[in-house]
Amino acid sequence: MKITSWNVRGLSAPDKRCLVKRSLTKLESDMILLQETKLSGEKVYDFIKYCYKWEDLFQDARGASGGLGILWNSEAFEVVPIASNEFWMACNIRCKSGGIGFPLFNIYGSIKIDEKLRVWSEIYDQLQLLEMHKVIMARDFNAILDIDDKEGGLGKSTKVMEDFREFISTCQVVDVIPKNGKFTWTNRRLNFSKIYEKLDRFFVGEWWIDGSFSIHTNIIPQVGSDHIPVTLSTNHESPKNKNYFKFQSMWWRDPKFIELLKNWWLERNTYSGSPSFRFVKRIQYIKNKMKHWNKFSFKNIFIERLKIEEGLEDINNRVMIVGMVGEDYLKEKLLKEQHVELLNREEIYWRDKSQALWIAEGDHNTKFFHAFSKVRRNKNKITSVLDNNGALRITEAKIEQVALEHLERILGSYN
Repeated sequence: MKITSWNVRGLSAPDKRCLVKRSLTKLESDMILLQETKLSGEKVYDFIKYCYKWEDLFQDARGASGGLGILWNSEAFEVVPIASNEFWMACNIRCKSGGIGFPLFNIYGSIKIDEKLRVWSEIYDQLQLLEMHKVIMARDFNAILDIDDKEGGLGKSTKVMEDFREFISTCQVVDVIPKNGKFTWTNRRLNFSKIYEKLDRFFVGEWWIDGSFSIHTNIIPQVGSDHIPVTLSTNHESPKNKNYFKFQSMWWRDPKFIELLKNWWLERNTYSGSPSFRFVKRIQYIKNKMKHWNKFSFKNIFIERLKIEEGLEDINNRVMIVGMVGEDYLKEKLLKEQHVELLNREEIYWRDKSQALWIAEGDHNTKFFHAFSKVRRNKNKITSVLDNNGALRITEAKIEQVALEHLERILGSYN
């Protein structure tokens, strides 16, 4: 499925309609969402004749501003309109291939702050009646989420940014970050007068992220508007066998690990969405950091142990022939210390794998650990926790909150 959103900045002029039509044809999308068409009445029908392969829905402009449109391939989608006004259109979409259904919003944000807040409230109220977790929102919001979403010009109101972030969090949607760029609008001026902003986005419900879909957006430069089209693409992924990540207790033996963990936790979080979603993405980010560190810094303990044993064997062979020399003495001492450390790490690894925590840490009974790990099949599930005051928490939301507060006490807040 491929959906393109574009603020076309007016379609009244015939040459502009031809230009936009050629651009839309090149995009090869299943659905086109247009903002700021500046069309109403008969002018809408004048544009539709250029799009003979598409079904369409349009919302008239307000005077010389606004105007929304949705064009779609009737072989790909069934579209049922729900509600609309001058700033947004809502539809229920059903994919004919696969039967997936979801609500879709096409939005053009007002430049007036009071109207922004009213429009956001209207959209949230409408979402309450739909499958919010499956929603796709395409929008030129005329608002940014963060100061990094703008370069040049005067600064944006931090209050508006805070209100925008609160709206996104309340709607429980996620900003799908483009793979190939950031800014979607420019004033097309030179030197110090130039301004870039990220105004055009796709937001999706958490179902699209947590489900069996590959989803991404791309910025597609086109002529005809100072806004750049953004395309969202989804692909259904078949379940794949994968090795699940497990935290290894042996990592604590590395003296640098705690400091690394703190730094990873405090690194800037670029995800938007509900607090629980941002927390999950933060944990996933740290997981990937630990996997990379384990592979390239901590390294495979079994391979490293074999290397050290080979080094000790080489030293022993030289000693048997020429005797012990000062360089080999120091090297052997270092390798033996490293060998003891790796044996300790290996024992902890197998103890983690078996979960036989009642075995004393000094018992190098790896044969037992191997056997025990093969028969253990219990799945881990946290059903209750004690909070900082000793109160028992059993609901999923409370358990999540206790976990977050516990990590923040240890590592600090990432906000």
